[in-house]
Amino acid sequence: METVELSKLEIVLYFYFLGIVFIYLGEIFYSFLINKNENKSHSFRYSFLPIFGIFITSNFLVIWNFFSGTADNFILFLFLILFLVSLRSNPSLIKNYIFYFINLTILFLSSTTVGISKDANLYHLQQQSWLRDEKMVLGISNINPYLGYSSIIEYINSILWFENNYIFIHFIGIYIIASIFDLFFKFLKSNNSSYKNFAFLFLTIGILDNFGFEGGRNGFLFIQEIFKYDDIFAALTLFFISYFFITFKESPNAENLNVLIFIFLFSAQTRFVGHLLLIYFFVLLYKNKYQMKGRKLFAPLFFYLIFVMKNILSSTCLWFPIQLTCLSILPFYQPSQAEYISKLLLNVNKIPNSNAKTNISTVEFLENFVSTQSSYLLNFLITCLIAIIFFSVFRKKIAINISQIVCSILIFSIWLFSAPTYRFGVPFFLSIYFVLFFRYIIETKINIQRYLKSLPNFLLLFVVLTLVRFDSILALQNFDSIELKIGKEVISFIDIEDGWKKYSQPHTVNNYLCGDIKLCYVEEFYSSKVELSFNYYYFIPNNKYYFVEELENNG
Repeated sequence: METVELSKLEIVLYFYFLGIVFIYLGEIFYSFLINKNENKSHSFRYSFLPIFGIFITSNFLVIWNFFSGTADNFILFLFLILFLVSLRSNPSLIKNYIFYFINLTILFLSSTTVGISKDANLYHLQQQSWLRDEKMVLGISNINPYLGYSSIIEYINSILWFENNYIFIHFIGIYIIASIFDLFFKFLKSNNSSYKNFAFLFLTIGILDNFGFEGGRNGFLFIQEIFKYDDIFAALTLFFISYFFITFKESPNAENLNVLIFIFLFSAQTRFVGHLLLIYFFVLLYKNKYQMKGRKLFAPLFFYLIFVMKNILSSTCLWFPIQLTCLSILPFYQPSQAEYISKLLLNVNKIPNSNAKTNISTVEFLENFVSTQSSYLLNFLITCLIAIIFFSVFRKKIAINISQIVCSILIFSIWLFSAPTYRFGVPFFLSIYFVLFFRYIIETKINIQRYLKSLPNFLLLFVVLTLVRFDSILALQNFDSIELKIGKEVISFIDIEDGWKKYSQPHTVNNYLCGDIKLCYVEEFYSSKVELSFNYYYFIPNNKYYFVEELENNG
């Protein structure tokens, strides 16, 4: 999206306008794919619409990229037409979003000092440059293996470039997080004590997140720098858990189940580990005897298969970097690439600066884990203890059984053995909170004095505010110096033959940068272009067995 530099006022106006656009895009497709009769839906659907609008936009861009780059004005025109059609058919819809826009306003403060991820120059900017300028490129992971596991968030981010300002990319996470707190607000207003208890639980967690060892952090939501998607995935996980609870309570309700399926799909497209949320569906099918109708599954299954097809064409794998899902029959398949990257990621998450074949002993892992993650675990345990005390005051006895404890340990173990760092652990902690306190949520009756009825709403706003870094709030003291601009790091490159560019600073395969250069030359990954029909092409590595050799040499 190319345009002139925007003023602060224009950025703020665009921020709110985009928020409205996603609501109405969500509405028009909700009516088409889930339930067209708004009068027969409960108010919880409104909290889902902004997320659904982002989901639909992202998946449309995935499909579009099979045939063209995403930086196409026709796409923006199409979205605008759909928005206007939806707005005309239901102009009063926006009146249901007062608290949502209060959340947006508070969370927008994070934009004053938000930074840019180091990974942006490693592969995010390069990935989005390809998406913007080119239709689907086959075997793109061969020129940079990190391009193999692109999240669906890359697609919607790719249309939010405004010259050299990437601030709008930050807004996607804000819209999703604001939707969660809008849902919690509806829980607090509900006459159902279980919904209130659910909100009370995560309000308690959110408040305590700001206190504890090393400044807090107990497994609650957070806001990251742009081009990192851990906060978005954590937010989607919490929204999924919330809607699972709605679906569990209101069984049988096909509409709720359909919403849950789409949230699951969005989570899985954002992070592969989102597939673990399937376990919740098994609970519904077993406990509530839900029946999934094939007609309603068509759209999510279609989106899922299209995304998997995209993965295959990008990396030869259904889900990169899982080696077992890779198809060796494809001409651009690179042996052991996925295996190498998978081992590298697992090891780096256990011991920073390790490599794919580092033999990490249990003692080494535990020493590093305790030194880097123990404060988070202590905060988590203290939060659990305080929450137990809080609910026990009203229920008069402990409501945690052995099954809940076993399930919680299992969830914790999955995190411990897959990605044992806090940034990846938040979705697991959120799930543990829900599982551990499930009976408290269902069985407890909390009576609040009439003169304190409004207190939970103010506490909810307080929790939203605490997600914003304190320095972002302090920045308002010097309003004129606030730029609302996020630029990329200036990187110099050396021109190589055939349009390739090489990072100019001394580097190795472990610390190269690509910025937004599509043909970024890394000697070990250098690949040749093979032309196909209709202007499609694929990359084939010059050293096809590079990763095989690396694994053998490091072994």
